[in-house]
Amino acid sequence: MMNQEAINQARAIYYTFYARFFNFVEKADEYHDIGELLDILIANPLDEQSLEAFSTIQKTFHAKGYHALKEEYDDVFTAATRGYVPISASYYDEGRDDGQKRVKAAGLVFRSKFRKNDLVCKDAEDQITFIFQFMSHLIRAGVQGDAESLALAKEFFSDVINDFIDEFLDILIQQYETNVLYKNAAVSLVSFMAFERLYLNVEASHKKASQERVGFARQTEKKPITPRGKRNLDEIVL
Repeated sequence: MMNQEAINQARAIYYTFYARFFNFVEKADEYHDIGELLDILIANPLDEQSLEAFSTIQKTFHAKGYHALKEEYDDVFTAATRGYVPISASYYDEGRDDGQKRVKAAGLVFRSKFRKNDLVCKDAEDQITFIFQFMSHLIRAGVQGDAESLALAKEFFSDVINDFIDEFLDILIQQYETNVLYKNAAVSLVSFMAFERLYLNVEASHKKASQERVGFARQTEKKPITPRGKRNLDEIVL
């Protein structure tokens, strides 16, 4: 019999790690717990693929530290030379930011006991770091006995994350294979998303990438994507 509480605690740790890793901040000391999170994930891998990915991240982070993450973040999410990697579920759904997926995500946030602190959180409700952090909050609330938050986490995964996450990860793995940290984060996320689908009994999305989004790196010919900014950690508050 599965220990549901232990599983949900582990799920929250995964989402916390990805929320931190994909949300670059200017202060190196903000990443003081990344090593601790990696130690936990390496000690409890989902499979050999994620173990190798987390180990590579750990070795790179130990060797090059904060500066390696900064350089890769700039290359993947803010450098205009190769185009911005889309970070909103709406973009993968409609080819633009602020679409129906944001409306759906915002509605689910409103139904939860959490609220976005707009003074410090500039991400839309369907952007990748907000998604990961919100899921972590919901699951942690579930561990404390809030069954409604766990049910909402499943709905959020099914209705917001499931349709776009595979395409997002494919871009990071295939187009940014020289970016060791973010490529391996994406590789580990493939395993985690597969686990989430199995655990939540959610079928993988059959949504296909639209032709409008295939050449995402040539954004001069399409709707602009909002570039990632550099700021303090986003917050979700009660």
